[in-house]
Formats: sequence, C-alpha cells, structure tokens
Amino acid sequence: MKPLKHLLVNIVVNGVVLYVIVHYIPELWFKIQTIYKDTYIIFGILGIVFWLINSVLKNILKILTLPVRIITLWLSSLLLNLIVLYIFEQTVNYLDLGITVQLGTLVQTLVLSVILSAIYFIIKKII
Repeated sequence: MKPLKHLLVNIVVNGVVLYVIVHYIPELWFKIQTIYKDTYIIFGILGIVFWLINSVLKNILKILTLPVRIITLWLSSLLLNLIVLYIFEQTVNYLDLGITVQLGTLVQTLVLSVILSAIYFIIKKII
C-alpha cells in the first residue's frame, strides 16, 4: 500500500507544482493550452506524464551521465533537468491529449528547471 501512496503523492505534487508555476509565475512563459475545462483533469494528466518522465527517463539519464556529472561537480544536473523539461514538452504535445505545453526561452526554461529542482528538494525533505 505504501508504494501506491507514494505514487499518488508524487503525481499530485507534480500536478500542483505545475499548476502553481503556470498560474503564479507567468514570467517563465510556461504556457498550457487545452480543450478541457476542468483544471484537475489537465494537471492530473500533466502530473502523470511528468512523473513518468522524471521517474523513468530521468533516472536512466542520470546513470548514463554519471561520469560527466562527477567531472562537473553535479552542475550538469541543471542541464539534465533542462533536457527533461524539453522532453516533457515534446511528449505532451506528441501524445495529442488535448493539451499543448509551451516552454519559454532557454534562459526562462533554465530558471524553471532551477525552481522545480528546489521545490522537489524541499518536498522530498518534508515527505
């Protein structure tokens, strides 16, 4: 039962974090266009997709880029987070879920990556 609870908490946290970023930090140009009216459905779907990419793909990329991360003293992790965000954007847009995600410029996406990393670091310490 604990893994299911952990999964649901991660999906809800991902959805809430994306909601907060879209609605309260407009300077990052993280935009979502959708055909759905219900906010819970939109951010629930985005939370699931973001969780899948973060838990599966990001862990694989962390293993593959371990030597580079060690050499750069983990500064390349920011680049890895940036790549994951662009993969998230492309995945959501490719799946044709009725939701379109647009990231801003490279600098805005880098700032978004740092914010997401800080939020997830804090949440992991709390949970």
